[in-house]
Amino acid sequence: MEEPILVKLKMKKRYKSTLAFLGIIILGFLSVGVLYFFYDKVLNVPVEVNGVLSINYVDGKKINTDDSKIIKFSVTNESDKVAYYYVSFSNVIGKGNYSLNYNDSVIMEGNLDDSTAATNYISLDAKETKDYILKVNADSKIKGNINVEIPSGTIFTFADTILKNTPPVNEAKTKVGTEEATEYEGLIKSIDDLGISYYYRGNIVNNYVSFADKTWRIVRVNGDGTTRLVLDDAISDVGSYYTDEDESFEFKNVNMSSFLSDWFQNNLKEKEKYIANTKFCSDIVKDNTNNYIAYKRIMTDKIPTLNCLGELFSSNIGLLTIDEVILAGASPSNSNSSFYLYNSSLNEPWYTMSGAKGNDKDIYMFMIGTNGNVITNVEGNLYRKVRPVINLIKNIEVSGDGTKTNPYIVIE
Repeated sequence: MEEPILVKLKMKKRYKSTLAFLGIIILGFLSVGVLYFFYDKVLNVPVEVNGVLSINYVDGKKINTDDSKIIKFSVTNESDKVAYYYVSFSNVIGKGNYSLNYNDSVIMEGNLDDSTAATNYISLDAKETKDYILKVNADSKIKGNINVEIPSGTIFTFADTILKNTPPVNEAKTKVGTEEATEYEGLIKSIDDLGISYYYRGNIVNNYVSFADKTWRIVRVNGDGTTRLVLDDAISDVGSYYTDEDESFEFKNVNMSSFLSDWFQNNLKEKEKYIANTKFCSDIVKDNTNNYIAYKRIMTDKIPTLNCLGELFSSNIGLLTIDEVILAGASPSNSNSSFYLYNSSLNEPWYTMSGAKGNDKDIYMFMIGTNGNVITNVEGNLYRKVRPVINLIKNIEVSGDGTKTNPYIVIE
């Protein structure tokens, strides 16, 4: 007969073995659960491959809401070359509107109804990934699908033509923000709110565009691939930036907004399909000392930028910021009659979209004088010249070489 102590030791050993076995079983279940969790939450994300693009539909492709919905997705270029794509909607039932956001900025917005809506062509650099947020607001119950598609055929955009004809450089010849540019400096690489941008600087001779029976000058290629143009001359009628009846200085509320909108309807409506509804910068923002930040940035610090430090808004027409004028070749302190924005036929100053000085009731806008000089002491409720700015969509082709005698012309 075994000693009681031996029995106890054997029972203790069996108990430990049983606990160990149960532990292994529990650990196995937990492992399976964790793996399933990650499979379900990570691996089960709908990812599609379309040519060189990898599209991660994080929240799926379906639009199905009677209120509002946010859909996140990303696009990755797996190739070693620039790729192009566009976002479209299909099988839409119901009515509503959408906004497509990238880097906290709306890059496209509009009505989402029975017709197919789509963005312009978007470029994606080699190995680059872009993350998007689609916001859908339904008027009633709305259903549909979101798609990222590659355009058929070879795409050679207006931006491609510009970059081919004028290979960009990384730095200007003169000191931007301090010195005026009186000679040809070409196309300078920079960054704006939407990506890599390229702006013309100096005495440019190959940035002419003939569009809608008018002559324009290319200011820059925007970060989204659209092309920004400014009217080479000015509107025949003068306009004021705001009136005493305007409720605020926000661009949508000022007189200049309706003035440009009317001009667009009368002069550009028939060519509207070639004009992008893209980002402009209403540069009327004060710092904590109640001074307009554009004045300090341009006149004191002398550091112009293509990133908007004011209010970004979407429109098919607008004005240049003072930063764009300085980058084009103007100087805060000297006149310049040798850069491409100077026009000897303009006998009055012309408006920019940037505020220089003012208070709650009056504002002095940055203007450009008849000698290509920067003006900061003229009230914005006075009538002065206006040079409209538009952006041509990305997916267009052009003829010509951009010179005055052979300007770029949109192939319709």
